[in-house]
Amino acid sequence: MNTPRYSVFFGDVAQDEYFAAPYFPHAGDKVVVESLPSQFGGMLANAASIFANYGMPASFMSHLNPGPLSRKLLDQLAGLGLGIEHVVFDERVPDSRCLILLAEDQHIVIIPNLGITHTEITPAAFEHMAGAEFVVTSMTDAQPWRMGPLRSLEILGALRERGAKVVMDLDTFDQKDHATALFDLCDILFMNSLGERRFVESGRDIRSLLDGAATAVVVTRDSDGCELHTRDGVFTVPGFPVDVVDVTGAGDTFSSSFLYAYSRTGDPREAAEFANAAAALSVGKAGARGGMTTRAEVEAFRRSYIRTA
Repeated sequence: MNTPRYSVFFGDVAQDEYFAAPYFPHAGDKVVVESLPSQFGGMLANAASIFANYGMPASFMSHLNPGPLSRKLLDQLAGLGLGIEHVVFDERVPDSRCLILLAEDQHIVIIPNLGITHTEITPAAFEHMAGAEFVVTSMTDAQPWRMGPLRSLEILGALRERGAKVVMDLDTFDQKDHATALFDLCDILFMNSLGERRFVESGRDIRSLLDGAATAVVVTRDSDGCELHTRDGVFTVPGFPVDVVDVTGAGDTFSSSFLYAYSRTGDPREAAEFANAAAALSVGKAGARGGMTTRAEVEAFRRSYIRTA
């Protein structure tokens, strides 16, 4: 296989503070929770870490303050082999932390808004992004991008013109927080079932994305696997039901594993099958980066699952 081009992941990195509850609290409820060890997290940082762990060259960009917590988070990413030279530092940005409540076999993630409304992309950072195979980000992270007079829509368009594939994870999707015009510049999009429902309720449909720039839209459905939408049709890719320890970061594992396999094979169906297996492996481990595994481990799991089935 030829040496792959590097990819750029632009988005959040955080310290995840974990708490375990005996049940999911209801409105007005009060429940005593158990404090668990904190973990490194952040949706895009998780995806970048897992992608790099497959041996893929990658760098991480974000908008952070230059304080001790930010340095700790970035040093950990650099230790995984991720380039961090184009991170944007801003004294006004608060520390990046997430609160994660585990109960039963599900979770709730509380992400404080860092109040970022303007992220200046330098010419050097733009050139780095333009040379990437994938530029992976989210609507929330991309909206504040500015480069002189250019806004996020123009920057993304310029990246695509230079040959970079724009990839976004819509996660649960919130219409009021997401600029719909950015959808039309994405080559690959990921969303979960809740995100798909909200996306459709907003008046959009997946077919319109495929009629535009998108080559693949993937809807993840937990243990049921995923739905792969391409211009050739819609394919249901079965999942791998497993015992669940922690589902935090399973979507990040899926997206980064899909991109890894897609980069290697160019086959979105094979990429979806590989990503399903990697995500199933990840939920059997604690922590948002439980999906840090190898291709050999994922392939061994796929073979053993088929034999067991």
